[in-house]
Amino acid sequence: MARVVPFRGILYDPDKIPNFKAVITPPHDVISVDEQQEYYEAHPQNMIRLVLGKIYPEDTKHDNRYTRAAKLFRDWLDEGILKQDKEPAFYVTEIDYRMDGEVRTRFGFISLVGLERFEKGVILPHEKTFSATNADRLKLIEACRANLSPVFALFSEPDNEIFGSLRTAVERLPADLDFEDLKGYRHRLWRVKHHQIHKKIGQKLADRSLYIADGHHRYKAALEYRNQVMSRQRSLAPNDPCNFVMMYLSSMHDSGLAIRPVHRVLCDVEKGVIETFVRRARAYFDIETLNFDSLNRKQIEEGFLAKVRAGATNKVLGAALRDLKSFYVLRVKEGVMEHLFGQEIPRPLRELDVTMVTRVILQELMGLDGNALDDERRILYTSRVDKALDAVHTRKCAMALILNPTRLDQIQQVSDAGLTMPRKSTYFYPKVMSGLVINKIDD
Repeated sequence: MARVVPFRGILYDPDKIPNFKAVITPPHDVISVDEQQEYYEAHPQNMIRLVLGKIYPEDTKHDNRYTRAAKLFRDWLDEGILKQDKEPAFYVTEIDYRMDGEVRTRFGFISLVGLERFEKGVILPHEKTFSATNADRLKLIEACRANLSPVFALFSEPDNEIFGSLRTAVERLPADLDFEDLKGYRHRLWRVKHHQIHKKIGQKLADRSLYIADGHHRYKAALEYRNQVMSRQRSLAPNDPCNFVMMYLSSMHDSGLAIRPVHRVLCDVEKGVIETFVRRARAYFDIETLNFDSLNRKQIEEGFLAKVRAGATNKVLGAALRDLKSFYVLRVKEGVMEHLFGQEIPRPLRELDVTMVTRVILQELMGLDGNALDDERRILYTSRVDKALDAVHTRKCAMALILNPTRLDQIQQVSDAGLTMPRKSTYFYPKVMSGLVINKIDD
């Protein structure tokens, strides 16, 4: 059963950090090198120094991004930059953000959740992870002994009873935090300290599965850290801090919940592979070619993207190739996925665009093996279609594969079946920011 409990969170002291915009960051895995530098320059106590510290050539076993993060974390606590609350709370949050020309609001709360092995069916993943990132996040937990960023998880709540209770608890209260981030998105946070609400919500969630939306690496790292401690101590008390991980929980039925596609960009591709790609792809796809020139590229690009989006439920994707003045709309031929993978891949996975791209294009056509797919440097992932296409147009990269977003019902179906999608199958938007609340594991 899911154990959802309040905790004594650690937050920036607003008396010492009055401008939260300057210190909050997205999760580590969506921050580019340029953005990392921008966050470093934004404020000397910016969370970037904890969640994604810089790597230097002179780093050693005793002086590296992880040891520096741990020292800064301790220093900021000692200096009162970060302060731990005296009472346990659920940290209720709202974010107002803009997407597709409209302002949306997503509601959630941050709590501790008991760690469980995936096979128990209490906490359910939906996508594979990268081995290197798992190791990176584990080293950070080992050094800091803290959850610096929450895992983002969802639960089913068609009756809105849980979040109805939380909304009622905060609707007449001023927010403890109210600020805009660097994108102009508004964040609000309330501490809910009422024991009866804690008990009620804990009981309501006890018999529900929690679906990891974002933060698979962080969850796996927390689980491995718990296992390491248990192997040294042989046993842990049920309420030992190592048995919990910090989570941001939201409802699958929240109107502000959004999923963006994750496009694939390949840079290190042999010239011959690009030159023969379209011809070889015709064995698996019906391909529509949209030619353009320097004068009408943007117009043709808009039509190309419209065709890809129109095929969101029919296994349609787009491709752009370096040095070729064409966009390609690829529609998988009927029966291809069943013929190739019917005996190997369960139906919930065969129906996914990300499976089609991974198995047919990246593996069958591009020749990437399991080790290559586990190497984050081989493929670039972005939710921004303009960024993906510009990488090809400017000749920085060889190929962009444009996808439609994975749907929420597909995520739930795959998770319930105990299956996992390919890496980077989803991009829940907006990300839950790092630095709103921190959980100290050795509290």
